[in-house]
Amino acid sequence: MIIATTTANFTYFTGVKLETYERFKAVIKCGDYIAVVIPAVDAGRVKSGEVFLYKDGEDPAEILKKAAAGCQNAEVVYIDGGTTLRHFEIIKRALGAVDYRIADDLLYTLRAVKREEEVVYIREAARRIREVVDLIELQQGRSEADLALEIKMVLVERGLEPGPVLVQFGVNTAYPHQGPTGKKLQFGEAVVLDVSASYRGYYGDLTFSFFYGEEPPLYREIYDVVKEAQERAIAAIRPGVYASEVDSAARSFISQRGYGQFFIHRTGHGLGLEIHEPPDVSPNSPHVLMPGMVFTIEPGIYIPDKYGVRLEVDVYLSHSGVHIL
Repeated sequence: MIIATTTANFTYFTGVKLETYERFKAVIKCGDYIAVVIPAVDAGRVKSGEVFLYKDGEDPAEILKKAAAGCQNAEVVYIDGGTTLRHFEIIKRALGAVDYRIADDLLYTLRAVKREEEVVYIREAARRIREVVDLIELQQGRSEADLALEIKMVLVERGLEPGPVLVQFGVNTAYPHQGPTGKKLQFGEAVVLDVSASYRGYYGDLTFSFFYGEEPPLYREIYDVVKEAQERAIAAIRPGVYASEVDSAARSFISQRGYGQFFIHRTGHGLGLEIHEPPDVSPNSPHVLMPGMVFTIEPGIYIPDKYGVRLEVDVYLSHSGVHIL
């Protein structure tokens, strides 16, 4: 029996993105049987499976016990690792002393290979993100935070739900996950725009790097190295290859060019209902690439106290090869 409580896994099984905050929700699945436990305030929102409701003041453990009865007293219960301790206590009260195991590997194996409509949604998210970035005009004196807000507003206007949006100017580009600050753009500075957003619940994630003004030779050099590293990683993608081999294609080239110590993160990550999910394209990744997977390729070089360059595209692996979304 699988019990999924996190919003992403709940959405995967039901097709409904339902956020219940502190209230308990769960999908119970065993074989062809699917049951859903949700608060009564969300009645009518979920159409798939057998729906069990509980009102505020009622114990959701009692309702979960009824829903799980359809699995005929399963002895092993797989629970997604994102389940809160509070909700795990509800599950234990409902099911008692059974063998509880983390379901992440099982769930991510299901989710890593996308259905056709999932790929369509991710492709559309990436396409619209690119359109939004193409509309952006840089202005000297404008802050990172102000530009990030504009990008989010335009994403919403284009029918997307914004995820993290990183806008970095100057020395801030040397920090891969530096969020937008009050720093204002000056002529002669590097710029990184890392924009993520979802379409119908599925994420696209693109990163652009460029120089505002006349670029110095070192910037052009590291940009060209990152660009070729990205191309080499994409060329290494094919069914049956370990994701770590794709990471190695980018990482080894960057190291050969003398910048290995400045490539401080993985080459990519899976995309889907979450912005980061398997496959993990990193040096020690256990994941094997299979047709249907969608993931990013985003090598980067970050020179402390100077600037950084990261280039990110979203790719889809089919039986016929790799496609840039």
